[in-house]
Amino acid sequence: MLRIIAGEFRSRRLLGPAEEEGSRPYPDRVKESVFNQLGEAVDNARVLDLFAGVGTVGLEAISRGAAAVLMVERSRDTFRRLERNIAALGCGDRATAMYGDALGQTCLLAAPRPVDLLFVDPAYRMIRDPQSRQRLIDQVSRCREIMAETGLVVLRSPLGPKDADLSLPGFRGPEAHRYGPKMWVLFYEPYREPG
Repeated sequence: MLRIIAGEFRSRRLLGPAEEEGSRPYPDRVKESVFNQLGEAVDNARVLDLFAGVGTVGLEAISRGAAAVLMVERSRDTFRRLERNIAALGCGDRATAMYGDALGQTCLLAAPRPVDLLFVDPAYRMIRDPQSRQRLIDQVSRCREIMAETGLVVLRSPLGPKDADLSLPGFRGPEAHRYGPKMWVLFYEPYREPG
């Protein structure tokens, strides 16, 4: 059962992904830990949620006070479920679902500006494969141009910093948090020139 953990829509259930989709929504304990670490950074935040799935993270951000969230999903069935979750919560004035490729330019052009929080939760196979991992890193690095100077990137990964080079050009980090043997959540902040 998927649900909103805290805030305006606390305890509201969400429609989950179809079993054949192979989607991996954030476990509640991990989602709660991540949002506790983000703390007040969520308040009035403009959020871009790449690989949004059915919206468990983006809608949690809305519930906790984010001002605007763009959630990008390319599976048609999952996208429809995302739209239904937004409608069920009645938060379409703050939450927007975009059907499309999280690695494309369109989602960057449509993102609320400047982006305060960028959630990145790709399929694990994308991070394990060096070629697709590089495409992902390139896309997140392009996001630097639309991010607030105090923004944060939150990347969920099956690999930690010692398993692969997970540095992002234009960003400092990662600050790595491990959740069990196969899940890391990595935090990055935009690099700023000193002075």
